[in-house]
Amino acid sequence: MRTAELVGAAALAVACSRPHPRVICHSANCGEPTDPDRDDTLAALRESLALEDRGRPVIDGIELDSLWRAADGACLYAHDASNAAEHTPATAPAEQLALHFAAPGPITFADVPFLVLLELVPFVSADTRDRHTPDQRRLHARCAWDVYRIVSDAAVATGRDVEVEFQSFSPELLGAVLDNAPRSTPTPYRFGAIQGVPSPLDDQTRSLRDYAGLPISDIQVDPRWLLDGAHEAILTSGAELSFSWSSTTTEIFAAIRKYEPAAVDTSEARLMRRWLER
Repeated sequence: MRTAELVGAAALAVACSRPHPRVICHSANCGEPTDPDRDDTLAALRESLALEDRGRPVIDGIELDSLWRAADGACLYAHDASNAAEHTPATAPAEQLALHFAAPGPITFADVPFLVLLELVPFVSADTRDRHTPDQRRLHARCAWDVYRIVSDAAVATGRDVEVEFQSFSPELLGAVLDNAPRSTPTPYRFGAIQGVPSPLDDQTRSLRDYAGLPISDIQVDPRWLLDGAHEAILTSGAELSFSWSSTTTEIFAAIRKYEPAAVDTSEARLMRRWLER
């Protein structure tokens, strides 16, 4: 084989081996510069949906958080209950997505189904040890299905290819979502388990054994804490592997190359897109 052919074959091999995960906008906040104080705000959501790179949307999906606040029985668009003045309903970002779906043009970079990650926060007050009662789980699950209905109705009305993933650190919450599923679910949905910083460093992450009996098809991990043994367990379970982290480093890029996750959930969506498409 001639030198030029060898170079071309090598380039093709590199291109074929490059991971191509879906890029999901973490906490619906991918604006630049990165500002965590804008997480779970409608302004940041709109800005994130509008991000483009080379004439295409930067992202392939969005993460929305839903919080059940026990103090006033409110289902909110928020990641924690530290702000007592927060009153944005969990359905509000779904209504923004409906407007986005109705606008002309593509809604994903890679022409894959737009993925809506709906995270159900496992605690109900500013104290992360304060967990749902059975009745609160049921109400939170119904709220999550309200979000689904708005997203699904908009996807059907506009002919958009959309998927919804209910995900949580709490298997009990996901069980409540499953138990309260409506009769009609025209938009595909699935369930995801979140594995963050391991215990005892964080009181949210639960053993994957706790999710037994649930149809988990995605396991989201922080790649900085992923060991080979845990990776093998995820592969054995049959679920997809996805990543979420707080700040992108060279170690994150290395983990993406090594483990090839199906999706990456990041606030630095434009950086990630340019790295993936370089």
